[in-house]
Amino acid sequence: MYLHADQLPEGTVVQGFDLCIVGAGAAGIAMAQRLANSALNVILLVSGSPDDKASPDRDRQSLYHGTTGSFLQKVDPVFTQRSRLNMYGGTTNHFGFWARPLDPVDFLSRPGFRDSAWPFAFDELEPYYIDAHHFGQFGPLNYDDMSFWEDVLYGRCFDPMPDDKMTGAIMHAQYEENLHDFQVQFRDQLKSAENLTVLFNAHLLDIATGGEGRHVTELNCSTIVEGQRGKSFKVRAKAYTLACGGIENARLLQLSGDLGNNKRDQLGRGFMVHPLLTNAARVRFDQAIPTEIRNFFREQQIRLKPPPNALGGTRGVNAGAYQHMVTPLVNPELVFEYLTFNAWGVLVPTPATLREEGIGNFRVILNFGADRASAVVNLNWEQAPNEDSRIRLDLDRKDPIFGQPVAHVDWRLKETDKRSARRALEITLDYLCRHGAVSHEMITDVTGGAEDWTFPPNEGALEAGDHHMGALRMSTAPEDGIVDPNSRLHRVDNLYIAGSAVFPSGGYANPTLTIVALALRLADHLKAVAGGP
Repeated sequence: MYLHADQLPEGTVVQGFDLCIVGAGAAGIAMAQRLANSALNVILLVSGSPDDKASPDRDRQSLYHGTTGSFLQKVDPVFTQRSRLNMYGGTTNHFGFWARPLDPVDFLSRPGFRDSAWPFAFDELEPYYIDAHHFGQFGPLNYDDMSFWEDVLYGRCFDPMPDDKMTGAIMHAQYEENLHDFQVQFRDQLKSAENLTVLFNAHLLDIATGGEGRHVTELNCSTIVEGQRGKSFKVRAKAYTLACGGIENARLLQLSGDLGNNKRDQLGRGFMVHPLLTNAARVRFDQAIPTEIRNFFREQQIRLKPPPNALGGTRGVNAGAYQHMVTPLVNPELVFEYLTFNAWGVLVPTPATLREEGIGNFRVILNFGADRASAVVNLNWEQAPNEDSRIRLDLDRKDPIFGQPVAHVDWRLKETDKRSARRALEITLDYLCRHGAVSHEMITDVTGGAEDWTFPPNEGALEAGDHHMGALRMSTAPEDGIVDPNSRLHRVDNLYIAGSAVFPSGGYANPTLTIVALALRLADHLKAVAGGP
């Protein structure tokens, strides 16, 4: 059911719910979709409106105009407003759903690089990855079935050689707006579910608690009317989930008296993104690279026909049962019988390489030139957790609508991150030379210390990826993080966090598939706690 907070009388208490989800981006909508038509009575608070599309309302987006630390100022001074959207569907409105699960090695500690690890192994998330995969209609969860993807891409990675430190890997993307805009894909299901209330123009201001801050009692909320604060209202439920994004979740806890902070003051600390060097180096080969190798690294749109018994096109079906369709569609309506998305290959380090080198996981995109004998190296790598890289409130800068302190994002890199980038490029260039490259040149500068980089507008500049992770780290013990393995705050008995802020580590994969998998897992956990189907 769709409702509008504008229609509530001033001071209304909205209550009677088992669960309140705050935020309707990838995590919030995934949870709501999973809980639709369940035994739980759920309310989803949406800052935007039902007709949100493409770009957010200017007034609502102004709430995200935070400030940045000195290092991020040099990399991307408008990061806080550019890198997230305050609207129905959240940042799914601006992304192509690049997808890949985290690697099993990403869940483990890595001596010499980071001690932090996930409190469970890859196997715990695998069934939820399968279900999350359906959100992009990506077909089978078979990223490691290289023979399948080489057939689909009419390509192959470089022929393996003894002692190679790198190998090929597969990425997916979904550019169809009816799928990657989650509020569009699931609109009818969310609107029609009898147990689900979607409340629009509902902005959370702060969280009220009792029991010495260990139990949430209600949420203080407001509407926005013509760019100004509108009606105040409260929301009460048995349990609550913040799903407002990797930055805003931390800010809301801080606006609520540092709710959930631990003895080590880790609330907001450990903020990570994926550092990017999209023009890191150039390599040249002595002859044109074979077409099938270039095909492997070329992003291509593909169509897969799922077998008749495929559940949602993914679960429980052998990848080999999926047919790659290449014939033209005589009837355009037949497109609904296929799974259509993009796929391509990248280079990644082997698990043995990561263990031996003690560096962050990374991926390399090769962009081949028109001469077919040269390529530009695009590097994306895993940032090491860093307690000095943090989100906090800027007490000197208030938002223009509610007058609350904005988020200050002080993103920082460590010497460990510089070593990861330097060594990743050395490994990549050595691999390419072993496979035929005769020369290479660096575009970016990876010498010097943790803050010494090539900055914009220079070619080879360091960039900050739009993947906000780690500021509310998941951990088994309260002294090591903010949320427990079930995404509940260690110190608050009925408040949960959905989204990438809980990631203990980031790997190199785009985080949305993992965000959705965690959200589905959390939804199932909350159903189990409530004792319902």
